[in-house]
Amino acid sequence: MSQKIKYFLVDLDGCVTDPFSSPDWSLISQLRALSDRSHTDSNVPKLSICTGRPAPYTEAVGQWLNVQVPVLFESGAGMLDLTGQQVTWNPLLPANALHISAQVKDYILQLKQQFPELQPESSKQIDAGFVCADYQRMQQLAVIFSEYVKQHFPMFELHATDISISAIWPCANKGSGLEWFCQVMDIPTSSVAFIGDTSGDIPAIERAGISFAPQNADSNNKLRADFVTQTNSTGGVVEAWQQLIKHNQAL
Repeated sequence: MSQKIKYFLVDLDGCVTDPFSSPDWSLISQLRALSDRSHTDSNVPKLSICTGRPAPYTEAVGQWLNVQVPVLFESGAGMLDLTGQQVTWNPLLPANALHISAQVKDYILQLKQQFPELQPESSKQIDAGFVCADYQRMQQLAVIFSEYVKQHFPMFELHATDISISAIWPCANKGSGLEWFCQVMDIPTSSVAFIGDTSGDIPAIERAGISFAPQNADSNNKLRADFVTQTNSTGGVVEAWQQLIKHNQAL
């Protein structure tokens, strides 16, 4: 692939950080150093984020890492301009997206009455999902939630991790989000790299010019990605970014 990579979009949970774990600040510092360098060295792709997490957490991580370009949250449903603090919603979303998502969220609140360890992701606006730190309980809840959504809200995609599940609008998933980011930045998708570890990341893996899966990724991600890093999560993001720098330097 001879196209120079201008931007590196990264997933958060399972990539930049590990869920429910304190970040590896040594590795996070390496990411911050690379981000700082990207503002003066054109061979270092600038960093952005494409995550299923809501806007406040995405904003916080973007600030840690000195991200200076728009970031994607709620799996590509929303875009946050960190410099101007402006939120834009994916133009492909239907007009009634908020109303329908609210109905799914109502069901999640009903589930919480039966399973109090479930925690709705209340700060999300378009996506509807929840987290549960008990892995075995999460597997049970994922089955219950998936069956209900497929029966009553078949317009949604469902994407799960070990500790979460989300109902996502297919027109505003991470693949659509990556394409939207490229439109806003006025670049082809071939100029963007992406790294992601779970099923919700696959649409972006399939669209990016160069794609990565960290060593801890699901098997399907590893099969679809151009490269699999030797290291897990944060270390894998550092490794992928360094590989992209070498790629650009060779052109």
